[in-house]
Amino acid sequence: MVNGDTVADFHNTSLARDAQLNHAIALLGAEARSGDLADLVVPAPGTFFSVDPEAGLSGTFATAKDGLVRITYITERRPRWVALHLVAGGIDLSEATLLGIVCKTQAPEASTFRVCLRSGTSDGFVDAFLPKTVVAFSQPSTHVDLLRLDQSGEVPKTAAWRELVLFFQPNSADVLLQDLRVFIV
Repeated sequence: MVNGDTVADFHNTSLARDAQLNHAIALLGAEARSGDLADLVVPAPGTFFSVDPEAGLSGTFATAKDGLVRITYITERRPRWVALHLVAGGIDLSEATLLGIVCKTQAPEASTFRVCLRSGTSDGFVDAFLPKTVVAFSQPSTHVDLLRLDQSGEVPKTAAWRELVLFFQPNSADVLLQDLRVFIV
């Protein structure tokens, strides 16, 4: 306990390629946190939000209630991006065939987001989007998607750093990410 708050004691002992990502996801849902949705806000260790500073967006996030994270926001001007980043470290993908996600979502009104693997390069970064768009509905729904790493020319085999990025829709939304699993094989 720290200052009367329970602190999750999660240790990442897995050596799998997807270990750092799944550890960040576990930490996201481990403790109840809430706050304003803004650029570079950290909802849990290994995660952060990225919000277009020119959007005039106002919103909030809450973790660990009914799932991993709920984000709610209203846009004054159409943002270029509203994203949740999950830090993946410098995963070596030279022997990997695919990256997959399984997620469970819900939203009062249909809402969408796209998922991408961002890889750090000497020139900045490159994004490789998974092919499908996630759609959250009023009832809980499950989404499965795969990125073929062995057939994608967009994903460097090695990178200084990587992130899994969830890009939320550019208009106002209220989305509950109930569960997210990532696997790399």
